[in-house]
Amino acid sequence: MKLATLKKLIFEKNVLSFLRLGGETQSLYRSAFASAADASGLLSLLHEAPRDSHSIAQALRVGPERHHALLAWLDCGLGVGELALRGGRYHLKGKLSRLLARPRNDVTAAMFAEVTRYHFDAILAAPTRLREGRAYTLDDQDGALIARSSRILEPFVEEAIDWAFAQDPQPPQRVLEVGCGAGHYLSYMLRQWPQLRLSAIDMQAEVVASARAHLKAQGLLERVSLQEAQLFELAPPPAGQGFDLITLHNNFYYFKTEERRALLDHVAGLLAPDGRLLITSSCQGGSPAVAALHLWWTLSDIDAGLPRRDQLLGLLQEAGWRDATHRQLLPGESYYGFLARRPAQAQ
Repeated sequence: MKLATLKKLIFEKNVLSFLRLGGETQSLYRSAFASAADASGLLSLLHEAPRDSHSIAQALRVGPERHHALLAWLDCGLGVGELALRGGRYHLKGKLSRLLARPRNDVTAAMFAEVTRYHFDAILAAPTRLREGRAYTLDDQDGALIARSSRILEPFVEEAIDWAFAQDPQPPQRVLEVGCGAGHYLSYMLRQWPQLRLSAIDMQAEVVASARAHLKAQGLLERVSLQEAQLFELAPPPAGQGFDLITLHNNFYYFKTEERRALLDHVAGLLAPDGRLLITSSCQGGSPAVAALHLWWTLSDIDAGLPRRDQLLGLLQEAGWRDATHRQLLPGESYYGFLARRPAQAQ
């Protein structure tokens, strides 16, 4: 390189500032490749055994006419150090890709995918979407992926479930779970309280399918009434009957602001006279991940975003719910459980 060229780079193009960002840009490239490689199935494929480009193309359903583009993509993996090429076969090399490829790290891989596919996109696209008025919808989400990533919260939700069941001398007998997720909380409750009569609904077909597969694997499918349905489609039970406990885990923010009071009123009508409602939810004011989650939902057609803790408590009290209380479930994070007893005036 000529001295004049170097001077131009330093003094005219301020290349030193870009070099200072070298680690940041490398991390972005690495994260983008690892996320796409995981979503496409490449990581699990190479976790089984090294492969040449032709077997990779066949597994990823890439036609011969696009083989050169596949090689260009794999070159990106080589460039960021996530792949290695030895003897014409690609191997997993980078720590990130090897971590995401391990089956025991499925929840971690799902969380990473949620961050790169949804949180990252929301932060990047926010100004454009706000200016153009383009909202995200639930169709922009992979429901099965969100159910998988939400499993990181299982210990905290289990604690909240135990808390709800411990409130009365006689534990709940009839329970409705609104939003069945991957089905884990259903199997957890049945293991802890085998006598339960358990029902569950979800509005996304792929989530119901995921929960059904989980329950079948656990030998519990016949013990749960599981269906694809909207909460507001459920008819109130006859007077004096109803559920002893209704749970909403990590989905209160799926409802618009104007729907949230109606939701509480409708749930009250589904409960037995002394039944309880348990809500677990991230709330505004937490970590960068929670801030990005709040951003995604404010950019969606739901528009409301995550609730504030005091806002949700106030809404319960305003709707007449008795004994409304809350507890922080995740230390240092704005993740809470809310528990309240059915309003006395509910029909």
